[in-house]
Amino acid sequence: MKPNTVKMLGAFGSKGENNEMTSLQVSNSIVIDAGNILNSLKEKALGINHILLTHTHLDHIVDIPFLIDTFYDQRTEPLIIYGLEETIQNLEKHLFNWHIWPDFSSINLKNSSKKAVIFKKINIGEEILIDGCLIKPIKTEHTNSSCGYVINKGEHAIFFTSDTYKCQNIWDEINSNKKIKSLIIEVSFPSSFEQLAKDSKHLTPKLLHEELKNLKRNDLSIYINHLKSSYIEIIQKELYDLDIFKNHGHILDDGAIIDIVNPLNYSVQDTTSNDKIVKQLLDIGYSLTSEKDIFALMEKILVGAKQLSNADAGTLYMIADNNKELEFKVVQTDSLNIKMGGTNGEINWPNVLLKKEDGTYNKEQVAALCAIDNKLINISDVYNADDFSFEGTKKFDKNTGYRSKSMLVIPMKNHEDKVIGVIQLLNKLDDDGDVIDFNKADEELILSMSSQAAVSVTTFKLIEELENLLDAFLHAIADAIGEKSEYTQGHINRVATLATMIAQAINDDTNGIYKDIHYSKNELQEISIAAWMHDIGKITTPEYIVDKATKLETISDRINGVEAKFEILKRDIEISYLKNEISQKDFETKNNQIDDDLAFIQMINSNGSYLTDDKKDKIYKISQYNIKLNNSVQNILTSDELYNLQIERGTLTDSERDIINNHVIVSYDILKKLPFPKKYENVPLIAGSHHKKIKLDENGVHMGYGATEIMGIPLDLKSKILVVADIFEALTAHDRPYRNPNTLNQSLKILSFMVKDEELDKDLVKFFVQSGLANEYGESNLLKSQLDEINIDFDNL
Repeated sequence: MKPNTVKMLGAFGSKGENNEMTSLQVSNSIVIDAGNILNSLKEKALGINHILLTHTHLDHIVDIPFLIDTFYDQRTEPLIIYGLEETIQNLEKHLFNWHIWPDFSSINLKNSSKKAVIFKKINIGEEILIDGCLIKPIKTEHTNSSCGYVINKGEHAIFFTSDTYKCQNIWDEINSNKKIKSLIIEVSFPSSFEQLAKDSKHLTPKLLHEELKNLKRNDLSIYINHLKSSYIEIIQKELYDLDIFKNHGHILDDGAIIDIVNPLNYSVQDTTSNDKIVKQLLDIGYSLTSEKDIFALMEKILVGAKQLSNADAGTLYMIADNNKELEFKVVQTDSLNIKMGGTNGEINWPNVLLKKEDGTYNKEQVAALCAIDNKLINISDVYNADDFSFEGTKKFDKNTGYRSKSMLVIPMKNHEDKVIGVIQLLNKLDDDGDVIDFNKADEELILSMSSQAAVSVTTFKLIEELENLLDAFLHAIADAIGEKSEYTQGHINRVATLATMIAQAINDDTNGIYKDIHYSKNELQEISIAAWMHDIGKITTPEYIVDKATKLETISDRINGVEAKFEILKRDIEISYLKNEISQKDFETKNNQIDDDLAFIQMINSNGSYLTDDKKDKIYKISQYNIKLNNSVQNILTSDELYNLQIERGTLTDSERDIINNHVIVSYDILKKLPFPKKYENVPLIAGSHHKKIKLDENGVHMGYGATEIMGIPLDLKSKILVVADIFEALTAHDRPYRNPNTLNQSLKILSFMVKDEELDKDLVKFFVQSGLANEYGESNLLKSQLDEINIDFDNL
């Protein structure tokens, strides 16, 4: 074995055709568990001197008695079996007891005074040094005496859990031990078998997905073993659907070799079985179709091709958008530890031209010819290939000391049989690491895989284009609303920012009230889309209502007409004075009173703050002034002007407020007609709930405004996030034409009152403030004059 690798001798949780039970080879002399040692290692099993057991279930110990029995007369060193105290006791009592099997711990080796078997008890957390490997047992949740092992090889380690149920110990060890780069963890049953998994202390894909929320790192490669043979395909699909695999993880097969230092070097030996090949192709196919990142997808395509053919190196090219060049996308050479492109950044090498400057096809470069002629090319030795120019390859070899030899070049064709890329593989290796030719089986395998890869890339690009179209549509709608109302556009932009901030903070909460809430990338995007679209209904709201800055405003501010009538009133008083009908003192008194009353009316018109009863009375008294207009005597204020000026709060009348609140229902009606993909199916519900309260009416329905269709549905957290974002932005906005902005503390005080009135979710508002989100948003979006000190006690809200 290579120093930095481990090998899965048996990867399954039950014995089946072409499936072997659990055993992990750590080095030439060390294995963990003994479900399949003899069939896998054959004569090399003689070299196994150390077996570490995770527990004593039969599928993990079955080869121990046969191993010592088969090689008894050839062994010169004892077989040392390590385990926790109860594990060793179980072996002594139930297996090596002279009833089930001879007690080899009491029998000497044939040509030695040493015992054939030595049992060695170990303790949880105790590090054991064996043949240069530092191994530490970690308690797991399967049996009373079960454990997993952290295997340290130099500066890197891998954690093998063996059988386990939900177990915090695993994640605590991984989160604290940065040497651990890979995890081998079991999944035994489909998610529909959750009760059986719980009873037997095993994991399902869904349970593992929940457990991974405890992982605080993003650099861990995750490998899955112990699948029960009857459910392999179901479990595979579930694992990929749940996006379990990170950093080049895999579902393990018998013979799988994991490079602890470089997960990209993952490979599987003994792929001669058709069933194993099919399983590999299925594994790669699931991996490709479930990948959500284009760079990771292209990397997986090349890695999958290298694994299937056991190639040491490879390059993935894609046809450029101009259809005239091949672009380097991923380049890897395992033996030189070279990784470029894919998830490792862009490659700055010049593109491969499909046509030369004179307009003729570039058939001297093998990748170009493969793409041009849509044909497979298999070369035994590139140095003896006279039909092609390998100047770049030879220059690479000269600079690195590498020796490029066998090469397989495969076109990637989509469903329309159009070449979209090229897979170029280099230096196929045999089991001894020697370079050999790519064979017919390699050609067929890589052709098959390249078709899957091409479909995945095409699908990904189509989805990406649709996502871009949706995103552009959302922003175009927001811009359209902005053309109608500038402040509404600013409101939409800020609500989208704030809602996304809150959702992401909830997602990142690890120890607080939302530690169990985990939003997927799609769910976060769903909240963002709903925020961008929540005011789409305002397209139907008249501009004079949306932007009503004063109480008398309609198409224009009617205060101008009121001011003109006050001028008429002053004119009439002046005429009375000139006719000596009133004294100069009365004239001056009345003139001053009119000026004061007009100033009061102007102030009331432009001030949207709460209107007291005494001010309402004063407005009414002023309205009763008589003026002569168009040969008739009338009140200085019309009934409509009086009604608007006496608006209790804000600038909108009740009917106007109903019109503007109706935009919530209109938003829902518009959005529910759009064919959102399933992953965004809740956008209409979230957007249409942004004026809802958590308080229920006598019918058990959330109070506030919302579409009739959703009034009976309980508010979920996503909708509550948008409610808080919408209200907080409205309270702090400094671009509203009808009022002055609140300070940060004033806004939060209002939120606290709304919590007490059961309008807002208390936990969410407390989280919003105590997590620092309110301050963070304020620093970026509020005026300096608004950033006062917060003195609201949210702990005792």
